[in-house]
Amino acid sequence: MDQQQGMSRRAVLAGIGMAGLSLGLGATMAGGASVADTVYGQAGTIGNRLGHGNGNGKGNGHPEGGAELSDCGDGCRVFVSGFTYEAVQASLDAAEGKTILFGPGVYTLSGGTPVVRSNTTVLACGEVVIVQPNTGKHAAFAVAPGSENITIDGFDIRGPWYGTGVPDWVNGDVDSALWNASYAENIGIDIRGRWYQRQVLGYPPAQMQALTDVSRHITIRNCRIEGFGQSAVIADQIDDFTAAHNRIRRCGRDGIRMYGVVSAHIYANTVSRLSPGYDGAKPNYNVYGITATRLYGSSSVPDPNLSVGRPSRDVDIIFNHVELCSTWKGLDTHGGVNIRFIGNTVRNCYIAIGIDKGGIHDVHGKAPGRDLTVNGNTLVWDGDSPYRRAAVTAYGHDSSDDLIGRNLTVCGNYIAGYGGNATDGAVSVSNFASVSVTGNVFTDCLRAALTLFNTVIDFTFTGNVIDNVELTGYNVAYGVIVQTKRATGTVEGNTIRNRNQVTMSAGVSLQTPDPGFGVKVGRDNVFSGVMNAKVNTAGNEAGGSYFLTPHAYANIELTPSGASILAGKGIAAALRTAVGEVEITLKEALSGNQTVVPQITAKNGAGLAASVSSVMSGGFKVHVTDVQGAATDSGFYVTVHGY
Repeated sequence: MDQQQGMSRRAVLAGIGMAGLSLGLGATMAGGASVADTVYGQAGTIGNRLGHGNGNGKGNGHPEGGAELSDCGDGCRVFVSGFTYEAVQASLDAAEGKTILFGPGVYTLSGGTPVVRSNTTVLACGEVVIVQPNTGKHAAFAVAPGSENITIDGFDIRGPWYGTGVPDWVNGDVDSALWNASYAENIGIDIRGRWYQRQVLGYPPAQMQALTDVSRHITIRNCRIEGFGQSAVIADQIDDFTAAHNRIRRCGRDGIRMYGVVSAHIYANTVSRLSPGYDGAKPNYNVYGITATRLYGSSSVPDPNLSVGRPSRDVDIIFNHVELCSTWKGLDTHGGVNIRFIGNTVRNCYIAIGIDKGGIHDVHGKAPGRDLTVNGNTLVWDGDSPYRRAAVTAYGHDSSDDLIGRNLTVCGNYIAGYGGNATDGAVSVSNFASVSVTGNVFTDCLRAALTLFNTVIDFTFTGNVIDNVELTGYNVAYGVIVQTKRATGTVEGNTIRNRNQVTMSAGVSLQTPDPGFGVKVGRDNVFSGVMNAKVNTAGNEAGGSYFLTPHAYANIELTPSGASILAGKGIAAALRTAVGEVEITLKEALSGNQTVVPQITAKNGAGLAASVSSVMSGGFKVHVTDVQGAATDSGFYVTVHGY
């Protein structure tokens, strides 16, 4: 390797600067030569300069790790020599099976959408700006269905609303005609598949149902994408898709939308300020920072077997930063299988992470979410967005076997500020089975940390810290609220604290269950601060487990000189008030007079009897009598159950 071959992009750009080249819009040199022609001269010069990695495990050209060009000679490289759509498309056509290098400058694609062919690496060398000024059905780059082995790396891609963002709906009312004419299919990078074939090309049902084409091995990285009416990136029907280190902002609906993608790695992307959105209910029109979804079947192309619109599967959405998807979801899946949301930061989105059904009948195709992980994320609503609901929603359609969601883990997340004024908690789960919500920290959430609806089978809420729940406009706040009679599971080992609210409705709120259902509230929860009740319904158990949590116990000695506690826990005082009579005071009062269940066993003889009276939430009186029923001073054991 000679010295020139090892030069980095920075060195190349420095050389360009020394030459005094001007890289303006569509700049050309004398005689009509383009900037690329002037900089690169005969094909191969730039290849010599960018032909190798820089020795640090990253390709030259991109600090995040761009494409590394092999030392294969000029035959595997194509150099773009014009700044128009026509020049770009001609170069892409010539580059199939090769690496195409875009030199510094601004490429304006007024004439159409360039299509990248299979087995092509599309690489920006230096500051390369791609401008797609057209509204409506245009993209900066497109990839045909069934393509493979394509990388797009390092571009600054600008749509027709670059710098301003897509306009919000006038008076907040969706204009469907404007959406269809100007915003829909206006995409930064469009990896086309089933949606394009059905909605744009208009394939008939038989043709759609016979499709088998799948794109493979597609990568988009190190790109900046802004100002497209619909989406920054569409990735449709791909096996092995990667989107990494991209910066996306100010697009109309989606940051990165995946339809039917299998084996995907979506990491270290930044997505922000998506608006105005489409569908949904005013004022919350749907936007998605990153979503792994599927193409629903339609009345014209039903999909009962999920053969047209397969679910996304085996997708890692990790270490991304998403913010200000103010009217809907930061991260999302509809009907996804083995989708992992790990280590992301989501701020000021209406819903931080949404897990939803992906079709509920044979026309759409039935696709409940299955095998889902939400682990180690930071999910924060701090008031910079006008709307908020849950940090995590997980919704199946109903409790039938083919529509209930299954296998959800929400573990080790930091969740702040989320919750709904009317229905949601910071985490809301409905029609799901096998759910673990473990080891999370909830702080200053609204209404509840956890809310369960409809049917939830076999859940655990364990080892969580709930540090304050804000009262809603309806003056309610709960640590956990089970808003259904059809739930089974446990609430165990959590810390629930009311830090600064006037009161808290209950630490744990339950309903009396339907037969075969019930929630067990374990003994190791810690409740701190003012609460109307720690647990407001005891009769919620199923399967024979206890529902009255042991609250206190003691070994009491009683003599004419007084009562004393020899051993015990949870009892503050034992006071002899008369012969054979002791007033017991609990360290912590229970929720009400009817929830205190004392059990007394007399010591020192089978003929003695014990009873209680004056039962209050904070204590009761114990009476010891002999065989004739006369009061007598004699010790006893006391155990107090309750809630």
